[in-house]
Amino acid sequence: MPAPVRPAVFVGGRLLDGRSPDAIPDGVLVTDEKGRIVGAGPASGVAVPRDAERVDAAGLTILPGIIDCHVHLSLKLEPVADQVQRSATDLVVRALQSGRDFLESGVTTVRDAGYTPAGIKRAFAGGAFPGPRTQVSCTPLSQTGGHGDGWTPSGAILETAVGDLPPGIADGPDAVRRATRLQIRAGADWIKVMASGGVLSAADSPDASQFTVDEIRAIVEEAKAAGIRGTFAHAEGTTGIKNALRAGITSIEHGDLIDDEGIDLMLERDVPLVPTFNINFALMDEERVARGDVPPWAVEKMRYLFKRQQAGFRHAVERGVRVVMGTDSFNGLYPPAELAYLSEFGLGPFRAIRAATNEAAALLGLADVVGTLEIGKSADLIAVSGDPLSEPSLWRDPARIVFVMQGGRIVADRRGA
Repeated sequence: MPAPVRPAVFVGGRLLDGRSPDAIPDGVLVTDEKGRIVGAGPASGVAVPRDAERVDAAGLTILPGIIDCHVHLSLKLEPVADQVQRSATDLVVRALQSGRDFLESGVTTVRDAGYTPAGIKRAFAGGAFPGPRTQVSCTPLSQTGGHGDGWTPSGAILETAVGDLPPGIADGPDAVRRATRLQIRAGADWIKVMASGGVLSAADSPDASQFTVDEIRAIVEEAKAAGIRGTFAHAEGTTGIKNALRAGITSIEHGDLIDDEGIDLMLERDVPLVPTFNINFALMDEERVARGDVPPWAVEKMRYLFKRQQAGFRHAVERGVRVVMGTDSFNGLYPPAELAYLSEFGLGPFRAIRAATNEAAALLGLADVVGTLEIGKSADLIAVSGDPLSEPSLWRDPARIVFVMQGGRIVADRRGA
């Protein structure tokens, strides 16, 4: 069972609340026995309870917990020979391990983008295992031969059967409606749609559009009718991005080859972009490639997309597209590094933090619960050594995130390390 929540008061640190770029230099933050924030502001204006545990935050910046809107808790980059040895139990264990690791790294909330059953979110929510607040999409929906079809040229299917993950391959409006309903029945909070080809699939190109507008619209309609959180589209190719937007998708993931028409549609519909740089750098990592973690076809496709995504993202930011943090992180990757990439590629340090806190909470429908350091919200917070506004590269260094709290419970305290 998780440890009981105790009131705490953070003193001596810099507060960056997720709303304003103006940090409070000598801030105080108070949490109560219910795991809520009950005080936040300058030391001169916040009452400190006598019975609260004192947390010395000198030299640290306190921020809301990181929210990652695109992860894969149960997946990992690994050679095909290892993939085919993984049973459903192995994937569940990996998801639990990933949840613990992500949480300890400062990621207190996630949206899983596929292949994690709803039981994992319940295990985290109930306190049986440490992990982030989790929303799931169960199995992504893909057309036959699309970026979700595990078929390979040998005829082998690279897919581990998991009993509470329904099939996701469907063709035609009626079939995709049924597939959507199966995911919702299995506990999906979101429906993920493969609207274009991708990097790690053997049978398609990232440029290829997948699913018609009518098919995606049917998926969107079913999600709305069920009252779940929404829909999101894996969309790397230009046409796939626009098809998903015209069908009413809630967010666009990756968006590598977005053009001005696609940006116009995003602005018109106020749809956020979730760019996922973290996985792209992992796919280009020489050691991973040498180990065979990344198949040759994926390396070739990633090289094609690498600079194009960075240029497209900069242009989208310049035109005012709203950005939300997502990393596409698998087991073994480090999600907070995404904030450094977002800052470097055009968003800047503060807007990167907003993308990973306030904006992300809004996308997930959790703006009244997490995402800012405000009175009444859950005490999901992190403390980093130094100032991320002047040194955004610190997000690449795990040693710089020295304190993590979720719902008022201390997850990690590395201040003395």
